[in-house]
Formats: sequence, C-alpha cells, structure tokens
Amino acid sequence: MDPRERFFQALTALREGNLDSCEEACDRLLAINAHDVNALRLRAQVWERHGDLPKAEQGFKAVIAIAADFAHAWADLGKVQYALKTYEAAEASLRQALVLDSKLKGPSKLLALVLRELGKAEQSKALDTINQQRAALKEKVHEAYRMAVAGDVAGAESQCRAVLKQDPDNVGAKEFLIERALESGRARWAEELARSLTRKIPERPKWWLKLATALSRQDQVAEAEEAAQQALRIDPDKTEGRMLLGSIFSKDNRFPEALEQYDLVLRQSPDYVPALSQKATVLKTFGQQQEAIDTYQRCMHLDPKYGEAAWSLSNLKTYRFSDDEVQKMCAVLEAGELSDQQTVHFNYALGKAYEHRSDWHSAFAAYAAGNLVKKKLVDWSADKFTQQVDDIIKIFNADFVKKNKAVGIEDDAAIFILGLPRSGSTLQEQILASHSQVEGTRELPYIPWLAQRINRPPNAMASQSYPLGLSEFKQQDWLQMGEQFMGQAQRHRQTEAPFFIDKLPNNFLYVGLILLAIPNAKIINTVRHPMDNCFGCFKQLWAEGQYFTYDLDDLGRYYRDYIRLMKHWQLVFPGKIHSVNYEQVVDNLEQTVAELLGYCGLPMEEQCLRFHETERAVNTASSEQVRQPIYKSAVAYWQHFEKDLQPLRDALGDLLID
Repeated sequence: MDPRERFFQALTALREGNLDSCEEACDRLLAINAHDVNALRLRAQVWERHGDLPKAEQGFKAVIAIAADFAHAWADLGKVQYALKTYEAAEASLRQALVLDSKLKGPSKLLALVLRELGKAEQSKALDTINQQRAALKEKVHEAYRMAVAGDVAGAESQCRAVLKQDPDNVGAKEFLIERALESGRARWAEELARSLTRKIPERPKWWLKLATALSRQDQVAEAEEAAQQALRIDPDKTEGRMLLGSIFSKDNRFPEALEQYDLVLRQSPDYVPALSQKATVLKTFGQQQEAIDTYQRCMHLDPKYGEAAWSLSNLKTYRFSDDEVQKMCAVLEAGELSDQQTVHFNYALGKAYEHRSDWHSAFAAYAAGNLVKKKLVDWSADKFTQQVDDIIKIFNADFVKKNKAVGIEDDAAIFILGLPRSGSTLQEQILASHSQVEGTRELPYIPWLAQRINRPPNAMASQSYPLGLSEFKQQDWLQMGEQFMGQAQRHRQTEAPFFIDKLPNNFLYVGLILLAIPNAKIINTVRHPMDNCFGCFKQLWAEGQYFTYDLDDLGRYYRDYIRLMKHWQLVFPGKIHSVNYEQVVDNLEQTVAELLGYCGLPMEEQCLRFHETERAVNTASSEQVRQPIYKSAVAYWQHFEKDLQPLRDALGDLLID
C-alpha cells in the first residue's frame, strides 16, 4: 500500500472514530518519513480526540516546526490552546492561521470567542460580523435546498450561484450546483466544480465520486475510473464507489469487471437493490435474459418504489408485465411519494405495459407523463441546435472540403454507423459485427470528445469551438485528430479483425470532421420513416443524453435538422456515405446486406444474414431485438398512436410523405 493510500485510510479511520487504527497507520507512515506533516497532524488530532491536550499541543507544534505555512495546523493548535484556556497563545495561533488562509471559517469563529475571553470586545464584534455574513450565506444554501424540494429548482440554482459570487469556495453551494449540473446534462460544469473540491479537500471521497460521475457522463471513462479508484483508495468499503466503478466498467464494455464490483457490494449487502438492478442489467447485456428478469423482479419485491427495475424490465422490449404488476405500479404512482426520476421510470414502464395490451392511448398518456417530468430535468434548446447545424454547414462548404481533402490519416479500419437513435443502427452493427473481418466495439465517445476540445487548453488547436474553430486547422491538425481517434479506439479492440465499428448515433454531426481526419473511413447512415423513428425515440428513456427526445416538437425539429445536415454531407462528400433504410432491410434483408457489405468492400458471409445467432454483448436499447430474426411489426408502428401524434406531424411538416 502506497503512503498516500495509507494516509487516506487513516483519515477515514479518524472520521469513523477508530482512533487506534488511525494512530497505528500514522506511526507506519512516520516510520517511512518522520517529517510527514500530514501524518504528524493526524496523529496529533488522535491525541486531541483522546483528550490528551498537552500532548496534542506538542504534536501540532511539531508540525508547524516543519511547515510554518500550514494554516490548518495553526488552526488545530489554536483550538487545543483554547481548550487549555491559554487564550493569548490561542489568539496568536488562530491569527496566524487566518493570515495564511483568510477563508478558513472555523478559526474565524473560534478567534471571536478567544477575543471575548480576553476582553477584546470590539475586535470580537468585528469578527462576529464577518462570521454572521458567512452564516447568512450558509443559510442561503440551506434555503436553496428547500426551494429545490418545493419545485423551484431554477431559483435554487440562481441562489447558489449568487452565494459563489460572494464566497467562491463555498462547499455547500458547490455541492448543490454539482448535483444540479449532473441532473440537467451539464457534466462539464459539474466536472469543473468537483475538481475545485478535490483540490481543496482531496481527502474526501465524496468529491472524487462526484468528479468520477461528471467525467463518466462525458464518456471520459479512463479519467472517471481513476477518480472512482481514488475514492476507493480513501475508503475501500464505500458502496457508492463500487457502484460507480461498476457503472463505468459497464459503459466501457468491461462487463465481467462491472459484475465483480456489484458482487462485492452484494456480498456485504445481499438485498441492496441498486446493486441487484445493475447486476441484472449486465446479465441482460450478456443475453442471460431470464436471470436478468428474475433479478429485476426481486428488486421490485424488495422495494416496490424502485422504478428503475420496472423500467429495466420494460426496456427488455420482450417482457410482459402481469396485471398484478401493472396494478402495483399504478398504485405506487397514485400514492405520489416518488422522486422525479422514479416517476419517470414508472411511467415509461406503464407505457410499455399498455402497449403490450394494445391500449394505445393509455400507453401514449403514460409515455407523455414521463416525458413531461423528464423534460424539466434536462437542458435542451431546439433553437441552439438549429444554429449549430447552420454553423456546421457554413464551415463545411465545398471550398473548405476541397482545400482539406486527403490531408488526414490513411487508415481504413474505422466504420461509423450513425443517424438518429431507434433508426436501426444496432441492427446494422449486429449484421456487420457478424462478419469475420469486422469487430463491433461500442458507441465510442471519442469523435465528439475530440471535436469539443479543439479550443481547450492545454493542447488547443484553435481559438474557437467546434465547428468554427476548424477554419483554423492545418494539415497536421487533421492528422492529429485522426491519429488520436484511432489511438483511443484501439483500447476497445479485442480481436485482430481488420475493421471495427463505432456506432455512436450522434456522430452525424461530425461526418465532415471524420472524413477529413480519416478520409478512408466508411460512413453508414441508418434511416427510418420519420414518424416511426421519432416516436421510437419519444417512448425510449435514455440513460444519458438525447435530451431532444422528451418533447414531440423538439423531436420533429431535430429530425429536420438531421435530414438537412445529412443532405449537405452527401453533397460535399459525394459517394462517401452509404444510407440504409430500415424498411428496405425488413423487406429485403439479403439485398440490403449485400449492398452494405459491398460498400464496405467485404465479401458476403452467410453469418451476416443470421446475425441474430451472433453471440456478443450488446449494450443498447435494442439489445434484445437484435437477438431475434428480422420482423415486420415495427414498420408503421406509429400508426397505432396516430391520434396523439399531431404535434410531431406538424413539426416534421413536408418531410412526411403519405
């Protein structure tokens, strides 16, 4: 065990009141380095907790003798001296602590008391005023939490932002805003806030877990894993850390490792519902459907309000809820004692249950109720997205493409499957991944990740963000982008197949970037009837992202922008994009597969037509469907809901052909 890890574990022992273990760990650290000021301070805090104040005083003085600029050690010394009633010494120590770090709140409060004991009423009163101002800020944070509970989340966020303007290091305000940022899809902001707390309070596992969550939401899985591991180095038994690490492993398609984390939690707490639910999801990904179903049902039995298990069952697409299960879900919703996320989960589950009963209007009503709540939790602007598409089209004009053609890397291994979610992309991935020369990886996050960082230090390639910053690119920048992507993708390769798939749907925003950085890449655009495609998105709850799907008008506008951008890509990159129509695949599988393989330069293989027999982990909403042969029931499925879909028809406008 390295010294840093041992120190954090000693700190955890102190917090948990295990003083003997803490002192023993400090002694081991000091045997390695007798001048380790953190270990010396921690040992003195143990003596203070034991009530041996003179010994603790000497311990803190030993720290200061080595590190005279250690503000917290001066504060500790002043606290002990106050307890010993040596007030003049306490005043000097506390003042020195505040000279070194004027933002320390504890020493400021204690100094006011010391000054009062010394009869320095005016000085004490002045400090009281400062401390009252800080207390007022603390109360504002508490009020923000109450506002959020009452439903005024936007007002609560504004209040905490205002607190940070007055006190940039206010931990309570930052904690609230981290949660708010994560709930509303602003993971980068959450990352910035969490990083500031890990720098200020690195010994608290909570902040490392918040950082790991924010990084994971941005698909920075390697960095997220390191942050979660850091939390576990501090507190190896922290259930939250194991759960988060399991989630990160799942996102990275490292399912056996994810399962191991959930099993570690379940060994200590066999009925811990979140771990059971996540374990079931991994089992589903492995194709062990019945075991997954049994585990989800156990979750619902253990905690009838655990909506994620109900939604996960519905997300299998093939599961049929019993009448008793439907009745229980309705009762839980009617009781109204659920969080917003639980409400969303149960409504989506009920939507699927009603669908299976052909009660189309009730199904739509349930989906709409879930979407209404979910939309309030996310941050989406259709106008901003339209502007982004306008900017992309403006940058990638014919002259720009001609100027930068053939400057990227020569590698031809990458096959990108993109388009809208629920357009048949997982089916095309499964077909291609069934070929002996193609490896299916996952929805790789790297193209958006690279695009969003072109103007970010320390390795900025442009002064503006994507797409405008691309106008500043030189040949070496395109080469670097291509090489970076291929290097990042390599960590997901597990076979020697010459080609691999990146199936991130949203890569349609970056087709121009891909084809200039990796000119020999294959681009497969999956297309489906706009009503089926959009409604399929509307009734799908996404683990992360896809915030445009929770409103019919937003969906229609997004689809129009998608079609507009794909037409532009086909115009400026003629012959480089192969579109696959879902309805044509269903109607004539063999022909569409032959055309797909021909575009990719691959020979026909019979296994591609028997894709449903291919055994591989599938971690998308279509995981169960692609384990079945082609079926036609999903074509024109939207017509069952036609009476409720007029807002979507209006938004799609002339894209609909009756």
